[in-house]
Amino acid sequence: MVRPGVKAIENPYDQSGIAYLYIIERASLILGDRDLQRPIVLISPLLATSILNQAELIKKLLQQKGFDVLYKTTISTYDIRNDNVYATLWISLCTIQHIGDAVWPFIYSRKPKAVYVTIEGIPTKANVLYSNLPKLAFIANSNFTAMCLKDVGLTVIDVVHHAIDKDQCEAAMKAAEPLRKKFENQFKDKCKLLYVGRDDPRKALNYLAEAMRILIEKGRRDFVLILHAPKSVREKLQFLEDYGCLYYHGDFGSLPMIGVLRLMHACDYLVFPSRSEGFGLPVLEANAVARPAIHCWFPPLSEFSSKDFNFVFDYIEERFVKCSGGQYWIFHEYLPEMLADMIAWAIDIWKNSKQEYEEYCVKAKEHAWRWDYRIIYPRLLYYLGIK
Repeated sequence: MVRPGVKAIENPYDQSGIAYLYIIERASLILGDRDLQRPIVLISPLLATSILNQAELIKKLLQQKGFDVLYKTTISTYDIRNDNVYATLWISLCTIQHIGDAVWPFIYSRKPKAVYVTIEGIPTKANVLYSNLPKLAFIANSNFTAMCLKDVGLTVIDVVHHAIDKDQCEAAMKAAEPLRKKFENQFKDKCKLLYVGRDDPRKALNYLAEAMRILIEKGRRDFVLILHAPKSVREKLQFLEDYGCLYYHGDFGSLPMIGVLRLMHACDYLVFPSRSEGFGLPVLEANAVARPAIHCWFPPLSEFSSKDFNFVFDYIEERFVKCSGGQYWIFHEYLPEMLADMIAWAIDIWKNSKQEYEEYCVKAKEHAWRWDYRIIYPRLLYYLGIK
């Protein structure tokens, strides 16, 4: 049930394709409450594409279990006192800038509550010693996140991985056929590599660019790198256009989730050059639509990926990098040559051993579907008092 003035949609995208939140004013929890037939779970998610997509899966499961879900940018003690509110969930990055406003409502509330977080490294001293974050009890989205938080003395009560929706993945695979045929007609016998993501130092796009240069210098023209990313990423890789090896498929965030999954299935591999993640959802999502991923083998990717069907290589060393977001990123460093060699091998498998490639695709999907939200997220709902 949605109050007047609150915009409701089936998925978290508007017509321009940009992810956004239902902005619910405090009055929306007071006015019109008599028309509510079901208890409410309040969710306050970080405004980031991956977290919003996970919030939608959690919302879907809550609705299946008989609850209404309302998103709020900030949850107050006033909201928690509302008789219609049954439980509260925060989903965010575990830094004081992002989760600090949850501390007092969390302490105040006597209703079921949970703080579900991610982080890409070690929180800074100021984040821990000079804040109230130690008063929170966290549910981590990976064992890596849990380790980073425990190392600085924060309380982690459980680990619940992120999830996919196998029904959505199946629908995306069926919908991908026209796009796949378009790519086949456009790029002929080239292997279609896909990068999906932001322009961020953690994503190691400079390594991806260098790996592409290495392949070009070796005379490889049997691939096309398809980008669903900001234009700044295109600029970094624009030299590939001179060789017919680059295609830009719109800005990151301009497609709904099913559109991203459709794009993944229309390509042959996901290339994921990242060296630092709190989870690494694109790898799981690509596998869930039967596409192998090429990536460095480091935690937390190693918690849900597999060497049986993904094309992976080890990192050389860990490096701590200070960022402005209240943490030291943990970079898992590797050489661009290692990425280039793995991409070349993946292309050769796709070209010369179709049966082996298809077996990898089948294994990837079967493995990833074990992370369906109906399997994964009941454990999170347990902390909201929901069976």
